[in-house]
Amino acid sequence: MIDPTRSDPTRSSHYATGPAGASALTPSSAVAPHGPRPLAAVLRLLIAAAAATGIALEISLSTDLPRLASYFTIQSNAVLAVCAAWSAYRTATGRRPVSPRITGAVVLYMVITGLVYHLVLAGDATHFAMTGAAARGTTGTVANHLLHTVTPLAAVLDWLFLTTPRHFRLRHTWQWLAYPLLYLAFALVRGALITPGTAGRYPYPFLDVEIHGYAGVLVNALLYGLAFFALALALLAIDQFRPAPPRPGYRISRSRIGPLK
Repeated sequence: MIDPTRSDPTRSSHYATGPAGASALTPSSAVAPHGPRPLAAVLRLLIAAAAATGIALEISLSTDLPRLASYFTIQSNAVLAVCAAWSAYRTATGRRPVSPRITGAVVLYMVITGLVYHLVLAGDATHFAMTGAAARGTTGTVANHLLHTVTPLAAVLDWLFLTTPRHFRLRHTWQWLAYPLLYLAFALVRGALITPGTAGRYPYPFLDVEIHGYAGVLVNALLYGLAFFALALALLAIDQFRPAPPRPGYRISRSRIGPLK
């Protein structure tokens, strides 16, 4: 990922000699894409396909599509499918990568999807468990694994091993929380418009006003919001220290990036 705002001519670590061995230093952003990367593009297409397949399986099982569309899992995986496909196109054609502001947001939402499902919603260890997935048979099991395990892991691995580090900024961490905040408002407004007692009135137990009241839901939302912000900060910290992915034909030193000789 490339952030054009980081091109600081006073920092030699952001500069590289060109492939032709030119003596003048040029911004590393000018050589960062290194042309098409077909393997990375294929992997990203597979991620998009996994997310799309999981959503398609859920649609095949659903008798209430508006309710299905209200789930954070479905929405986050739909965003992942679009972003991964878009990123695959840009990678295959050697274009500038998708903005780290966008890719970081997608990674955070997928981490939230995976962790909330496995730590909160799956099983009976918490007060917010959602049961009944096993009753949906093999198709439901496959869809659950795709949307809650495979795609979150794939999104994280793609970020760790196929993107350039140190492009997340502190301002991104709170900007990424805009969507979860909007989702909270959406879930509460939607629930208020649906007849009390209707199944699926609120998408998740911790957002159920009928059970917890508005005060209880807002306390839950605050706790989850703080946890999500901590996750965003963790992604930022990891991004600052993770190693750069290897670039064929290039070496990375402390002072400059240049062609192998």
